[in-house]
Amino acid sequence: MWMTTRAAAALLLASACSSGAAVPVQPGVGGVDRTGLVGTARLGPIQPVCREGEPCDAPLQAGFTLQQDGHNVVRFTSDSLGHFLVYVASGAYLVVPDEPIGIGSQTPAVTVGLEGLTHVDLTFDTGIR
Repeated sequence: MWMTTRAAAALLLASACSSGAAVPVQPGVGGVDRTGLVGTARLGPIQPVCREGEPCDAPLQAGFTLQQDGHNVVRFTSDSLGHFLVYVASGAYLVVPDEPIGIGSQTPAVTVGLEGLTHVDLTFDTGIR
């Protein structure tokens, strides 16, 4: 029974990884990093004139890759509310969107702390003015 459960978990993990999506798993399990990023991704402004009481930005559902020293480290996605969670070793990374977002080539730099999850809010500029 134990081997069957372990084999099923390995198969599930392998199939999830082959889809290109990062699978947030419990940190520290099976050597997975205990540090990472948690936060939101937003896109804005979404209208030329921001008005009081109306949102000027919106949640961004998109795919991203964390790069370090020019190498892809891990892929993750934000959900429909813009929330994301990705476990990765502490260090400095670039957040590279899967597809261009907003104006220019926006690749925010982030630093993952030495312990726990580091909160990061990513904002991508639409260029709307």
